[in-house]
Amino acid sequence: MLVLLFIFTAFHLIVGTASLGLAMRLFTPREREHWRSKPALLVAQIMCWVYPVLAFACASIAWRGFNAGHDGAFPLLLAPILWLIVMGLVFAIVDFAEDGILGNARSNRPQ
Repeated sequence: MLVLLFIFTAFHLIVGTASLGLAMRLFTPREREHWRSKPALLVAQIMCWVYPVLAFACASIAWRGFNAGHDGAFPLLLAPILWLIVMGLVFAIVDFAEDGILGNARSNRPQ
């Protein structure tokens, strides 16, 4: 159990840091002009800002629970991954609802 806690905590640390970097980049005007779909941009921003907070909170509670001897520590570390899956589905739905094509929310060239 200890090894799984370390592995998932390291995963959340790495992905959370990358998510914060992407969230900061999504606020730049240069990046915003690439997005065709403003609702998809909003979903991406929500996903990127909430994930690090959720991962930190869940990892902290999981480690406290593990140190106290509770058995529910590991499912808490899976909650942020479930957040990424759900928000990925929401992003795909919003992207498809905008124009009927998946993967068309962001262009390589600014409009």
